[in-house]
Amino acid sequence: MLLLAIDTSTPAVTAAVLSLLRPHELALDPSARAEPVTLLSEHTVTDPFAHAEKLMPLVQQALAESGKALADLDAVVIGLGPGPFTGLRVGVATAQALGDALDIPVHGVGSHDAIARSQPPGPSDHADFLVVTDARRREVYLSAYSASGARLFGPAPITPVAAPAALASAGVTAGRMIGPGTQLLAPVLPLPVPAPTGHLGTGLVLAAARALLTGVVPGPLAPLYLRRPDATAPGPRKSVLGR
Repeated sequence: MLLLAIDTSTPAVTAAVLSLLRPHELALDPSARAEPVTLLSEHTVTDPFAHAEKLMPLVQQALAESGKALADLDAVVIGLGPGPFTGLRVGVATAQALGDALDIPVHGVGSHDAIARSQPPGPSDHADFLVVTDARRREVYLSAYSASGARLFGPAPITPVAAPAALASAGVTAGRMIGPGTQLLAPVLPLPVPAPTGHLGTGLVLAAARALLTGVVPGPLAPLYLRRPDATAPGPRKSVLGR
């Protein structure tokens, strides 16, 4: 199964091409060591103001590098956030357009779930861990996961200073944190931040793997807009005469 995975929930725009083995294909491997997900190509550009301009060129680069074409794709996986309104809208609209044009399913997954699955725990990582991304307005988007990958908390927009109390209330005792927003949380929650060892594209596909392999028909994509957009509609004009 050939997949395109994209994410625009952070300032980094990511496009990846991956293959996912079906259960019977795994069973055919005589060594029993085949990985279910193989990353063929991944391209990322960090530019918080150019998601629309960067995404499709990255998709084309990833396909070209993997020796594939859009017509070869079996499905699209898109990260649904949380993230800023404009970035998520670009990713979701692009994924929907590709799905419609190619007549293939589009599966949405939580971007924090994908980040959690993109970096597998090390041999000594047995505690809960955090995923942190920048929510702007001096806040972070925060999620907590068990060592096995089950989500325990979030995602939620929260000020860094309020994060320790929120995690304590949820019974979360984290041993590490990952994600592009960890530097914002470090001053109040000095947890280890391991160097990234995986790829977001792999995490996106792993988060959607059950639905992909069981043939679930995906529903409408629902981006995780956890806050109102920065831009708002203007209110009624006020009279200069005070009336």
